[in-house]
Amino acid sequence: MAQAGEKRSEWISWAGWAVLFLATSAIILHDSSRSIFPIYQYAALAWFKGQQIYEMSGIGGFTYFPQAAILFSPFAILPRAAGEMAWRLVSIGAIALSLRSFGSLVAERSGKNLFPLMTLVAIPIVWDCARNGQATLLMTAVMLMAVVDVSRSRWWQATLWLALAVAIKPLAIVLVLLIAAIDRPMTWRALLGMVLLALFPFLTQRPGYVVEQYVTCLQNMAISAHVGVAAHGWTSPFTALRAVTGIDVPEKLQTLMRLAGALGTLMLCFVSRRRHDAATSAIFLFSLAALYVMLFSPRTENNTYAMLSPVLALFLARAVKIEGRSGEAILLGVMALALVASRPIERLLAPHAELIWLSPLVAVCLAVYVIVKLFTVQNKIVHS
Repeated sequence: MAQAGEKRSEWISWAGWAVLFLATSAIILHDSSRSIFPIYQYAALAWFKGQQIYEMSGIGGFTYFPQAAILFSPFAILPRAAGEMAWRLVSIGAIALSLRSFGSLVAERSGKNLFPLMTLVAIPIVWDCARNGQATLLMTAVMLMAVVDVSRSRWWQATLWLALAVAIKPLAIVLVLLIAAIDRPMTWRALLGMVLLALFPFLTQRPGYVVEQYVTCLQNMAISAHVGVAAHGWTSPFTALRAVTGIDVPEKLQTLMRLAGALGTLMLCFVSRRRHDAATSAIFLFSLAALYVMLFSPRTENNTYAMLSPVLALFLARAVKIEGRSGEAILLGVMALALVASRPIERLLAPHAELIWLSPLVAVCLAVYVIVKLFTVQNKIVHS
């Protein structure tokens, strides 16, 4: 009976992801005005025409490496509706598969299948990101696969996932640097992967054009980072502080704090590697990388917080099904709910402030929780 119940829960979980895909597809077919698919499509088509792929405005437009435009080309050449649906099928399918794999870091030794409960937590958080078709979802999925393969000493597979993650979205470089620093077998492999990734665009376009786009890409990223710091609407803790209190942290000080945060994150990853086995360390590795991006990236927006869905989902499911810590489960559930309903809650609690402060606050609270667990968990995640 228990086995039958587990199988039923598993199938219901997959059905939930299928419903997410169907719902987002139906919305796109009805009204695609909120989709950012056209931005990716334009860059992909422009690349193969040898045209400029960056707007240089720092506000919208294509803000990724040229590799992202190349990888998006199979979707870009399809009719608009078909491309939109295919992109979401790949993104949603990837995050579902990777979430199950991430949960298996716990399930292999505990005997508990966390995927159904993780699905219940994750789907509402990733909803907006999936509906808008943002690359964050696919990048997160690939990052999860990378840390799982690192935990199992599958070094070359992890290298491939890391290169693909950076190709999808530059934010993944945080995880690449952390893994290269703390896992010696990955140091030279990660470097090789990044070199090959940098050379990849030369296979698809003439060298002069590729170099020109690389130079423009770096300029565009610098402009975008400055806009993220100076403009309103982004959801980093720095912009949230300005929105709620009026305190404006100078850009240079923000840069110093980011460097300090990077060093602190690296130290925590080293501590986790010493204190925990490979599977547990992989869980903290992804969690700390995702939290660093949320707390310190100048271009964080509400939908970027979908990156935290695997962290909240896994720790909540572990608290419920393995440790039996109802208090922790409620705390994590409140955080998840706050991410899902951030806009209505912000309007209710601070109607005159810009609607960007709650998600960063959740990220700060989750960071504290994860750090506390890092120092208090003695491999309970995998040994219970």
